[in-house]
Amino acid sequence: MNNDIKIGIIGGDLRQLVAADQLASEGYEVAVYGFDEYMGSFGMATRCLSVEDAIRKADFIVLPLPYSIDKIHLNTPLSQSEIHLKDIFDLIDKNQIIMGGKFDNAIDKLAPEKKLNLIDYYTREDLTILNAIPTAEGAINIAMQELAVTLSSSKVLVMGYGRIGKILAHKLYGLHTDVYVSARKYEDFAWIEAFGYKSVSYDVIDRYLGDFDVIFNTAPVLMLDDSRLKKISPDAVIIDLASAPGGVDFTAAKNLGRNVIWALSLPINRTS
Repeated sequence: MNNDIKIGIIGGDLRQLVAADQLASEGYEVAVYGFDEYMGSFGMATRCLSVEDAIRKADFIVLPLPYSIDKIHLNTPLSQSEIHLKDIFDLIDKNQIIMGGKFDNAIDKLAPEKKLNLIDYYTREDLTILNAIPTAEGAINIAMQELAVTLSSSKVLVMGYGRIGKILAHKLYGLHTDVYVSARKYEDFAWIEAFGYKSVSYDVIDRYLGDFDVIFNTAPVLMLDDSRLKKISPDAVIIDLASAPGGVDFTAAKNLGRNVIWALSLPINRTS
C-alpha cells in the first residue's frame, strides 16, 4: 500500500484523470482539482473544491501537459474556471515535488526564492514517443470525420518529421493514403523515401498545397500563413497538432473560409 504518499493532480485533460484513477487504484491518496466540466467518474480519487485542498499536504503535485498555454494560467481544458499559475506556486513549498509537461523559463520566475523541485516529465523520450501514438490516431480520427470522402486513397501532407510526424505518416501509409511529408533535413528526406512516402521540401511546397485533401501540421512554428492558405483548396481539411501558438494563421484561415482544426489537447479548437 502507498497510502502514506499523497498526490495532487491539478488541471489537464482526460490523461490526468486516467493517471489519477490508476494511481489511486495503486493505493496512493490522490486529490484532483480543475475538472468541473467532466461528468464522468473520478474513481477512487478525491475531487477537491479548491486548489488549496488539492495542494495541501501533497507530497507530489502533478500539473498538465502542457502545464500552460499562455504562461499565466494553468492549462485547464476541462474547467471553466481560470487557475492562475502564481496562485498555485504561492501555495507550494520547497518540500513538495512538482511535475508537469513542457516547463520553460516562465515557470522559474514564479517562485524563484523557494527553489522548488520541478520535474518536467515530458523530457522523457519514452513518454514523448508513446504520447505521439494517441496524438496521431486522434488526428486521423478527426480527418475521417471531416472528410466527405474516404481517407484511403486521399492525398495527404504531413508537415514536419519529428516524433508525431513519423508515427502519423506511418499510420496514414497503412491506411493506403497517398502520403507526402515535408521536412528540412537531408537525413529526414532519406527516411521518408525509404518508408515509401513522398518527400517535399519547404522551398517548393507552395506549388503542391492545392493538391491535398488533408494537411497535418506538426511543426511548432508558423507554417501556413495567409499566402499559403490561399493556395490550399477550400475543401481541404487542415489539422494543426502544433503547440501554442500553433502553426497556422488562424485569423487568415477564418477570413478565407478554410476548415482548420487546432487539435491542441482537449477540447478541439476549430476555425472554419
